[in-house]
Amino acid sequence: MNMKRQIFWEAAIATLVAAVCLSCGGNDTEEHTNSERVVAVMTQIVQPTDKEIIRTYTGSLEGEKQAVIYCKIAEAVEKIHVHEGDHVSENQVIVSLDKSGPSSNYQQALSVFKNAEKNYNKMAYLYKEGAVSESDADAARTEYEVRKASFDAASKLVNISTPISGTVTSIDVSKGDYLSAGQTIATVASVNRLRTKFSINTKDIGLISLNDSVNINVDALGLSAVGIVTSVARSADPTTRAYQVEATLDNSQNLFTPGMFTRVSLIVDQLEGVLAIPRKALLNLEGKDVVYVIVDGVALQRIVELGQEVDGQVVVSSGINAGDTLVILGQDYLEDGVKVNITGTSTGE
Repeated sequence: MNMKRQIFWEAAIATLVAAVCLSCGGNDTEEHTNSERVVAVMTQIVQPTDKEIIRTYTGSLEGEKQAVIYCKIAEAVEKIHVHEGDHVSENQVIVSLDKSGPSSNYQQALSVFKNAEKNYNKMAYLYKEGAVSESDADAARTEYEVRKASFDAASKLVNISTPISGTVTSIDVSKGDYLSAGQTIATVASVNRLRTKFSINTKDIGLISLNDSVNINVDALGLSAVGIVTSVARSADPTTRAYQVEATLDNSQNLFTPGMFTRVSLIVDQLEGVLAIPRKALLNLEGKDVVYVIVDGVALQRIVELGQEVDGQVVVSSGINAGDTLVILGQDYLEDGVKVNITGTSTGE
């Protein structure tokens, strides 16, 4: 279709240029008047059409539930238990750090805990046999519980687990890496439903509301889906002066993955039965927007009032009517009342 259109336009332009040359040459006398001069033009029949006003924003995908997991101590990576793409359960260990390293305190906590556990078991037995008092048994139990809590905390620092169930979307460390406190280790996300975050400027924020539908496209893969707006910021970011919006989409077929860049399209208005013309058909004469229409082989100038521009076309609110024959090529050579030769008519598609 595009090749046919290109061939059509090339042939039409060639014909138009030749016709203009013939109409302008061959007689240089001042006897030519508007009624005698003939200008070659191309036209388009004005037809009512439906248009959608669309705003487009960019964002990226992430899990509706997503956890970025950080290292809390400076220590070396001893073992990585999972791979990217693996499904993991809540509290499953994904990375282990060196337990004997200087920052872990794991071995010391383990030793103290074992001694407290041994003493507690002994005191519990002696208390049962009536050999020690209840207060001594309680003290041993308290010591055991404190040491166990300290050991569990030290263990969690070196055996790093995921706080949610989901899919491992990224692993940011390798075995042997020496990590610093606060360094990112991995990301786990629930991918059955995803969300995309995007920013909207102050001018457009009034156009979007909770539960609005948006089209979410991943152009790199040719994927698209319908999302629902689930969050709209009530205040603008103080740095960017933009409002953050979130939309979620169903990903039960696992077509999308977190990290993909998205193009989010929002239909803000639907225009029905409007008259839209190519911008190239417009002329600005003495500060007024004008077009030429053809009536009985003669060009007539019309002043038009313009509305919104959509997909390279401009909506005309007044000045022309449905069914008018609009000049879209050659209008630069026209004046009101000049005769024309229509060399071709575009469908406007």
